[in-house]
Amino acid sequence: MSGHKEFARGNESLESIFEFTSEFFVRNRLDPRILPIVDFAVEELFTNMVKYGGADASPIAIEIACVDGAVEVALVDTGVEPFDMTQAPDVEVHGPIEERKAGGLGLHLVRRLVDSWDYRYSKELRQSRITFRKAFAKSQARAAASAEGGSNAVD
Repeated sequence: MSGHKEFARGNESLESIFEFTSEFFVRNRLDPRILPIVDFAVEELFTNMVKYGGADASPIAIEIACVDGAVEVALVDTGVEPFDMTQAPDVEVHGPIEERKAGGLGLHLVRRLVDSWDYRYSKELRQSRITFRKAFAKSQARAAASAEGGSNAVD
């Protein structure tokens, strides 16, 4: 239960990306309630790669899989310098709006919506890889474990 597809570097690819994630959810009968979270995280990470990844025209690959009671998504950007979004500082959300700095709110929200995320960079390939996981609801995790032939269902 996995999928892989490359997308042109640009915001015009977002519609195709959402079709890709939606088809994956439908094909694998996954809980549609977590799809908006997955799509939000993918959109934020993808657009940051487009914005900060440099002028290289190489596509950005998106890999999606069902792993251990969760959806795991990886975005792979090749021909770029390191840009570790997981290290972005938290955004100040409690002070007066006129005193806050612009930017960073999307990553701030991704950090709170996904269950985990990780960044890896290959200097040899000049490749950034950011991976996140979003857990299924408990009933979905049990169904996924049964479909995979697993006996370790989540309660």
